[in-house]
Amino acid sequence: MPIEKTRIEKMPTEKMIDQNCVWLDFKPPDKDEALKELCRFAASRIGLNEKAVLTVVSDREKLGSTAVGRGLAIPHGKTSLVDGVHIFFARTLPGLDLDFDSPDGEPIRLLVLVLSPQQFHSDHLKILTTLGGIWKSTQNIDDLMAADDPQAFAATFAALSGLQ
Repeated sequence: MPIEKTRIEKMPTEKMIDQNCVWLDFKPPDKDEALKELCRFAASRIGLNEKAVLTVVSDREKLGSTAVGRGLAIPHGKTSLVDGVHIFFARTLPGLDLDFDSPDGEPIRLLVLVLSPQQFHSDHLKILTTLGGIWKSTQNIDDLMAADDPQAFAATFAALSGLQ
């Protein structure tokens, strides 16, 4: 069941959901390596310096864990490195217990990295709200966790979020 679509007015959103930004067999040993590997993955997909991406994400993570519960973490940051929003997904292998300081104590099963331009504060927050809203439904979680390949995952996420 799709959540109510969030209207993103200012931020360029074309190609926000891209199958090339989906990693379905993510297997980091811990939270720090998860952030490093996910930032490396993101940087390689959009041609950025991986250390610069990691700095943005780590600085935000130092303010508090971006784990939201029910197996989801949304590391994110606003940066002058990007002109539009970029979303990257990393789904852990079944049985991997990734501790991310989640408020409910549950291990993380999906990380969603969001990078957006600094000047789009309210739109950045709308995207984070949309992501959290998707995860409130057990059916949505099941649908995303059942996707067999990056293309199916990206299509499922786009349908659930209303983002393209």
